Amino acid sequence: MLKFLLFSFLLCTTLMGKEHVVLLENENSFFFYKEKNEYKGLYPKIFEDINKKKKINLNLRELDTNLILDMEKGKDTLIMDLIENEERREKYYFIPTFFYLKANMYFLNNNFIDITNFYKKRVGVIKGTYLDKEFLEKYDFLYSDIIDIETREKGLQMLKDGEIDGFVADNQYGFKDNLSKIELNRIPIMVTTLAVPKSEKKLYKDLKRYFEEISPETLKNMISDSRREYYKDKFKDRYVNLKEKSIDVVFPTEKTNYPLYYIEDGEEKGLAIEYLKDVGEVLGIQVKKIFYSKEEDWKNSDITVASTTESSIRDNENYTNPYYTLTPVIFNRKEEGFINNLVEARKKRFAVVENSYYMDYLRKFLKEENFIYAKDMDETIEKVRKKEADYSIGDYKTLINKLYNTGYDKEIKIAGILDKKYDVSMVVNRDQKELYEALKDISASFLNENMSKNIYLEKNSYETDKSKKVLIFSMGILFISFILLYKGRKNLVEKRKYEDLMLSLVSSLEAVNQFNDLETGNHIKRLNLYSELLANKLGCSKKFYEEIGKVASLHDVGKIGIDRSILKKPGKLTEEEFKTIKEHPEIGYEIIKKSGVSIMAENIARYHHEKWNGSGYPRGLKGLEIPLEARIVSVVDVYDALRQKRIYKDGFTHEKAIEIIKNESGKSFDPNIVKVFLENEFKFERLFNSNI
Repeated sequence: MLKFLLFSFLLCTTLMGKEHVVLLENENSFFFYKEKNEYKGLYPKIFEDINKKKKINLNLRELDTNLILDMEKGKDTLIMDLIENEERREKYYFIPTFFYLKANMYFLNNNFIDITNFYKKRVGVIKGTYLDKEFLEKYDFLYSDIIDIETREKGLQMLKDGEIDGFVADNQYGFKDNLSKIELNRIPIMVTTLAVPKSEKKLYKDLKRYFEEISPETLKNMISDSRREYYKDKFKDRYVNLKEKSIDVVFPTEKTNYPLYYIEDGEEKGLAIEYLKDVGEVLGIQVKKIFYSKEEDWKNSDITVASTTESSIRDNENYTNPYYTLTPVIFNRKEEGFINNLVEARKKRFAVVENSYYMDYLRKFLKEENFIYAKDMDETIEKVRKKEADYSIGDYKTLINKLYNTGYDKEIKIAGILDKKYDVSMVVNRDQKELYEALKDISASFLNENMSKNIYLEKNSYETDKSKKVLIFSMGILFISFILLYKGRKNLVEKRKYEDLMLSLVSSLEAVNQFNDLETGNHIKRLNLYSELLANKLGCSKKFYEEIGKVASLHDVGKIGIDRSILKKPGKLTEEEFKTIKEHPEIGYEIIKKSGVSIMAENIARYHHEKWNGSGYPRGLKGLEIPLEARIVSVVDVYDALRQKRIYKDGFTHEKAIEIIKNESGKSFDPNIVKVFLENEFKFERLFNSNI
């Protein structure tokens, strides 16, 4: 009997699962906070969901800030938001979670326009964080007077008190005050992670699978619920005067203003809608939408839902934290050329939306006679299509959405990208002081632009006519087979339209890259041919080798961000110059990511200089950690670079290039890929000779 009881106890213990402690830093934000001895926020919801779905026993504990650098923890301890580095990789598996960490310099001085303004200035840095060392190393040329700050909030207060000129922090958490910022691009972008001890391999695999599979809708709901709960707890009896109050909110004229506001299947969607839903729930206010038709709408409203500092007509400085960033691109007809800068277009006609955010910028380069005014972006597209205008400008995501869903992507292309971005904020009427204070606080948590997988931009949505659905249902069962046939054909058309759009983007980026370095023209053409051939010979799927044959050419697009004097230097590069060159994979990755070409293109741009033995850059990945597409491109890129004549070297013979690649097998290159490459070496030689 005793043996049976002991066995039953051990069995129950096993079924319940081993307890694992997860340490989280209490930042007192909607991610994780403590209310009446209860842990609350987004992370507790996520780990509760993990425990339920994966049958894992994860218990949360607060992490003392001083323990972040102490890596000698118990074997069963996991750490949330631990920054990944070489030393820690020996002890932990790292699972990417949700947020990009971009380093920024935050400040209040409106006269500061770039990082050189902080030369010999007082700069606050939180001691002991990864940014501490990174800033000191990457920005030593500023000779800053480094001042230790304890927290981000302390840094904000020291700014207000004039004790520092700026402070360095990442963008994971927002600020109640709308601070000016400059991105510290020399510091690598990182992703928030969950660190799992190497002794817990099965646990690591289960958790990795969870974070990969969590649906955007589930995560979106968790974030929204956490935000609402946090601010209700934080505000308590504050802002009671706003309860049940009706608030007038001005929206843009266009009802297809993706991703800010649009209608799909009769339902209102978009970032602004998500934002206002949470605000309405937290404050208990009623939102009344007004679509802008005259200037009085702006003057008399309580909130303007989408405004930039440069474009606001109202005499109102009550801006919340930004919740979206506009990326203006120039577009024209497909048969026309590309544009490198606005000075080239002084004799061209620009279709523009009057009073739009970009007008002040355009007027610096163009004259009034260049402009053809339109009421909205749809009209500017029409004017370009009908050759009433040569160019127009619009937000990248909005434009792509409109072109894709109207079929105009066959006629219109992106011809250039403006070197300026615009943050979109909500603006609150100065008479609504209490409402502004509340929105200013809540806006600090709306971090959609920081998400590594942007759950708010998952669908390329558009306006649909609900009456079509009614018609389809009224057809009845007799027409089901016809509908299925029609849907199958439509999906094929949609797929082709997407592929055409992707090729248009690739062509645009290739053109920009060739402008930067004319010698790369045939190189990028050959690289596509090489990559498709090698992927085919490796036994990759048709979908894989066809895609790599289209996007491999974007591998070096990041070089557009590198000084031409370094790229064209005939002699040996200095250590500092080579360090600058090594920044191009991350620059290329950012360009392609924002262009929305494909994950494969992103991986190729970012990882094609990684090496099999881990000695490459920018991340030091090794072996199978490097995506297959990047391993393929790295081999053929080196082959072509060796063969190609440059201003600083003569080209090698095919035999010499092959010898070098052989010697780098298992060092720079995947041995299996080199083996297949060598088996087909004469095919690559033919491709080179026929495409010089």
